[in-house]
Amino acid sequence: MEDNAPLVPEGAQVIEVRTAAIPHVVPTLRTIVADIAMRQDFDLDAVEDLRMAVDEACSLLLPASADGRLTCVFSWSGPRIEVSVSVLADSADHEDDAGLSWQLLTALATTAERTITPENGRYLSRVDLVRESQAADS
Repeated sequence: MEDNAPLVPEGAQVIEVRTAAIPHVVPTLRTIVADIAMRQDFDLDAVEDLRMAVDEACSLLLPASADGRLTCVFSWSGPRIEVSVSVLADSADHEDDAGLSWQLLTALATTAERTITPENGRYLSRVDLVRESQAADS
């Protein structure tokens, strides 16, 4: 999976979490992103938006995990936080990106992208999202 690892901006700090693809780990991932956002002086609304965005990204990908694993990479530099959530799936067919979960995710993040890449007879399914703090716009 390292060949398809998300690109991390030079100089960014990174936390990578590899865990079981079970709903019980999602609150921990939400807490990690909230802690990063608070340390980067994001306002409370942006912190909560990031928590919900990570929740939605996990909700989209957890059911597709073929090997029972989920990887979440958090990277940040200044007023920008990037999160990449990925699983290895048996099929390239996933929920429609026009669905409610995807619409919510794109509303919560500055940008969001979903990619599905063939890998060793399976598919790496990944959601990448970026949230920039309002302070970046000032």
